[in-house]
Amino acid sequence: MGALGFAFSVAPLTPGPRPGGTPAFRVRLARRGDGEHLGALLLELGYPGAGDTGTVHWVLSHPEIEVYVAGDAQDRPIGLLSLSHRPQLRLSGRVATIDELVVAAAWRRRGVARALMQRALERARVLSVKRLELQLPSLPDDGVVAFCAAMQFHDAERGVVVRIP
Repeated sequence: MGALGFAFSVAPLTPGPRPGGTPAFRVRLARRGDGEHLGALLLELGYPGAGDTGTVHWVLSHPEIEVYVAGDAQDRPIGLLSLSHRPQLRLSGRVATIDELVVAAAWRRRGVARALMQRALERARVLSVKRLELQLPSLPDDGVVAFCAAMQFHDAERGVVVRIP
């Protein structure tokens, strides 16, 4: 994940104080008004221009996609996880995919990604998902690999190829 600058005019996403050891963030479902912050987070993944209003509204209203955000003390999104789920023939059940998982650089290594992942795991259990997949950058760094291992994800050894229609 690169250290790209923000293209949106939102307040800086910096961690606030943690009085008494209470979490400085909370996980919730994303809302339509989160679009600019979601775009800034997606930019950190290398997707400039993502998070436009139309796409945010479309994704958030889709019945088989859920977007969770970790909000700071002012409820500004500082992390996001997008979970899609659908029935699949070969598994004779539902499969879910974590399409995006990103935490603002200033908030990394503070438990934000783990809290977002726990929410996705809880939802996968409720949906009786047979398989949960996590989309990774094409060349994940050692930190990403270590996080996946800590969250008990393993390489599915299945190639994915893409084509733009």
